[in-house]
Amino acid sequence: SSHSFDPQHAESFGMTGKPQLPLPACFVQRAQKERALVERHKEVDWFKAVGIATVVLIHALPHTYSGLEITLLDEWIGQVTHFAVPGFLACSGFLFASSSASPSSSAVRGRLERILLPYLVFSAIAWCHTRALASLGHEVDTTPFPTKLALFCTMGHYYYVFLISFFVCITPMIARMPDRLFPWVLAVAMTLQLALEIHLVPMPSLFWHIRNPMRLLAPFLLGWQVCRSHDLLRQWVSGSWRLLWLLALLLLNYFCGIGLVVLDFWGDARLIVGWAMTYATLALLLVSVLDRPTAPWAVLWLSNASYPLYLSHYFFMALVFTGWPQSGSFDAARIVVAWAAGLGGGVAFVVLSRHAMGEKLARKWLG
Repeated sequence: SSHSFDPQHAESFGMTGKPQLPLPACFVQRAQKERALVERHKEVDWFKAVGIATVVLIHALPHTYSGLEITLLDEWIGQVTHFAVPGFLACSGFLFASSSASPSSSAVRGRLERILLPYLVFSAIAWCHTRALASLGHEVDTTPFPTKLALFCTMGHYYYVFLISFFVCITPMIARMPDRLFPWVLAVAMTLQLALEIHLVPMPSLFWHIRNPMRLLAPFLLGWQVCRSHDLLRQWVSGSWRLLWLLALLLLNYFCGIGLVVLDFWGDARLIVGWAMTYATLALLLVSVLDRPTAPWAVLWLSNASYPLYLSHYFFMALVFTGWPQSGSFDAARIVVAWAAGLGGGVAFVVLSRHAMGEKLARKWLG
């Protein structure tokens, strides 16, 4: 419908304290849904929808874990899509900053439950998947399951669950931070992140590097700061200023993309450019969607389903990888098919599980 909820007409929907004649349930439900759409953070919906599609693409790319070389184009695509997980963490920071419950430690338990219960369910599925591969003669990780569960590595990309759980635990402390101190803490976090990325701080093993909260605290705090400065940012991108910002950020991303091609792969300059491009891409996406009308239904659906899609998509991609091994050369068809299988299979899984279990129960146990 093109009609939007107008609080001034709330009486017609029976939403004031005055006595009202009973309205059909469908009228009330429609009013409640339209009010919820008005109150949603559209920028967060766009970030989460784009983020989950990008994460699936990242996992569709070939990797070096098998010992095979991968092409420079594969590496470049992996680098320019590096904004996805930082974007998810920025969304969490934004939403926690907008919640009046964040300063209270009582909110931590509920948030952890919504994160960890689905993680436990999908970890059990991952264990069954590993056992099935082992029975078919495939080489599998023999680390005991309880150890993998505790280290958030039942699937490789589940490191994100540890990071967001850690940030949930420190949210009350962040929420109580004085406003004047917050930008300085954010600046320190971004500087520390850059130092970790260019290895000024000695890098531990890759396993612990990607699970280091200090490496991704900055995007979480940045999302928090964006929420605090939301009205100011809307003024900055109003009118013709939006076009100017978009052009500037497009040029910045273009030159960063060129830098990733021409600079030494493991050189500090290239690592700095990659770090800068992550934030340039997030800024471009924010300016593109800030203060826009309600997002399309597909964006809203992907946003709402992003967590179960994140947890489930790789099981469907694995079916493609089993029958279509890496070739060592750039294989666009394999990437596209794996991406479609991961995203399409994940969407089908979420739709069917929510239909079978009911949305409330499915969200609790599957995300």
